[in-house]
Amino acid sequence: MKKKLMLFCGAAWLCLCSVCASSLPVSEEPLSVCQTDFINLINIKNVPTGALVRGEELNVFSDMGAWTGYALPVNEVGRHAGAFIGPMTMDGNGWIAITLAQPFIRVNGKSFNMARTVQYSQYLPGRLMQVSANEQLAFRTELCFISSRTALVKAEVVNQSTQPITLTWTWRGGAFPNITSCRFEDKTATICRLKDSLQVAIRFATASQLKPVGKDSLLVTEKQGRVLQPGERCTAHYLQTVALPKEDLAAEMARWEAVDTDKCLEENATRWNQWLATLLNGKGKYLSDNLYRRILVKAMMTLNSNWRSAAGDLLHDGSLPSYIRFNKGFWAWDSWKIASGNALFHPEMAKDEMRAFFDHQAANGMVADYIGRNKATNNWRDTKPPLATWGAMNVYRASGDKNFVAELFPKLLKFHRWWYTDRDHDRNGICEYGSTDGTLIAAAWESGMDNAVRFDETKMLPNGDGAWSMNQESVCLNSFLYVDKQLLAEMADLLGQGETAKQLRKEAEAVAHYVRTRMYDAERGVFCDRRLETGEFIEGMGPECWLPLWAGIATKEQAKAVMEKMMDPNKFNSTLPLGTLAVDQPQFCPVRGYWRGPVWVDQVYFGITGLRRYGFTQEADRLIEKFIRNAQGLIGDGPIHENYNPLTGERQHAANFGWSSALIIKMLLDK
Repeated sequence: MKKKLMLFCGAAWLCLCSVCASSLPVSEEPLSVCQTDFINLINIKNVPTGALVRGEELNVFSDMGAWTGYALPVNEVGRHAGAFIGPMTMDGNGWIAITLAQPFIRVNGKSFNMARTVQYSQYLPGRLMQVSANEQLAFRTELCFISSRTALVKAEVVNQSTQPITLTWTWRGGAFPNITSCRFEDKTATICRLKDSLQVAIRFATASQLKPVGKDSLLVTEKQGRVLQPGERCTAHYLQTVALPKEDLAAEMARWEAVDTDKCLEENATRWNQWLATLLNGKGKYLSDNLYRRILVKAMMTLNSNWRSAAGDLLHDGSLPSYIRFNKGFWAWDSWKIASGNALFHPEMAKDEMRAFFDHQAANGMVADYIGRNKATNNWRDTKPPLATWGAMNVYRASGDKNFVAELFPKLLKFHRWWYTDRDHDRNGICEYGSTDGTLIAAAWESGMDNAVRFDETKMLPNGDGAWSMNQESVCLNSFLYVDKQLLAEMADLLGQGETAKQLRKEAEAVAHYVRTRMYDAERGVFCDRRLETGEFIEGMGPECWLPLWAGIATKEQAKAVMEKMMDPNKFNSTLPLGTLAVDQPQFCPVRGYWRGPVWVDQVYFGITGLRRYGFTQEADRLIEKFIRNAQGLIGDGPIHENYNPLTGERQHAANFGWSSALIIKMLLDK
């Protein structure tokens, strides 16, 4: 039995790998990576108990910007062996079904029990696969997306015995009751979610018959009494298509009426292996170690499952921060960080991610904090720190697309100038975080560090109609603005706008001088915010203290003093290093503190990059390796999380978090 099973599985994988190698363009270096090198990096074996599952984080696979995802069954239970779990809709509204198509097979009149055979399931980059086999029969099925709205499932049965067998093959499935209405026509079941009119259609293209079973379930006859000779195989496929509200379901289904399943699977392998080669076939300290390579691919897969295609008022593709929690639309600095990671293997998508927010840019230059499929939900109470130009330049450096720079430059410059019209209370060229409605909570959100200790005693000051500032100048904001000016100047040079570049660099040096001389507390050896009215330094010690190192503003002496705080076990060099508040601060709260202690990967990235900039390479490597070793789930099959406990490394808040994944990639590739 083992020999025959290995022959079946080995041939299948050999076929897939040959597609991977032969479909790619010839390069000077041999291709060293393939989908099959990276199996089950994230555990997506789970089954929902209802349409809306509260308090559970059920991981799924998605691709090509789809608004749906699928999971694998739990092998050890076996109730759903051979089926793909879902779909789950990636808009916060939950699951449509446990499964719409579970296979049932009878051989010579007897049930083929998939759960009691040699069985395994695999989540590869870009596809899902399951195999069940014994001496008599092998069943294999795999799922991949073929568009942003349609997933393809191909299944295959092989007679592994020495005698002819008679095969009966059916599918059974159904939607969760009371949340949908179903209709059945020919070989297609169409399910409409009552809440919002989202439609899911499943078409059993190769089946002989589909019958409804009650109002929300189906029974499909795939093969009836089919005789298979020894070694003979038969295949089947079905398609699951999703149309968001107001989209044309019929048009999407018509695109795949004559789908070539093998070609689709080959194209999937080609695309993913090109991405893997782009990400991994380079030189670098962490690219020669398989442990780090696996983490890089896990981060890449996480980004891909958060990718959402244009829909409604989202006019370009973008990314959810996390399909688990923040799953209604796109967030500004999340998108700019995520695009910086996506650019390293999928630059075309990253370009669209950068465009998405500027589709909605206000006339005065402001960019919304959040945009959704219904623009009425966009959040204009605040924006987010000015990392848009940094994100755009990361995309340009990965793609070399000068036209992209020309397209975005005027919009980025307009956003940059907005900070000085609406967020510079005393007009001294140094900005403050603020809000459009005068509330402190929105101003804190604008910083991205929502409940940071440094905002505890802050008050709001009016700047004009719809423009308010905190009464403190923030060192992180002005470090971001310094980098913004330098990168805008670089863009201006690319576009032949020398005078604009010269002016921006002059402004940048003025900001740098102010930060070095007015926002550095020599007594404590850290950079910090200043109170507007008095000029006093604001207490607290968080990641804002190392942002001037990332920006390249600090003097060598200042950078050394900050480095010593970062490497101090009683401040930031905890079990998981570089948290959002020094561990010796009285307000330190590692579990529920959010930005009052937990480790956020973006701030780790800024800190590591700052250390490297000033030559503290050994210190940076020690912190990276400590972070990778102690962040729960990075090694193994756990998901990448929003933030982590600095004392234990325990993962916290949202799973499958986008900017964490993007900046892990940039850290390990030293980008």
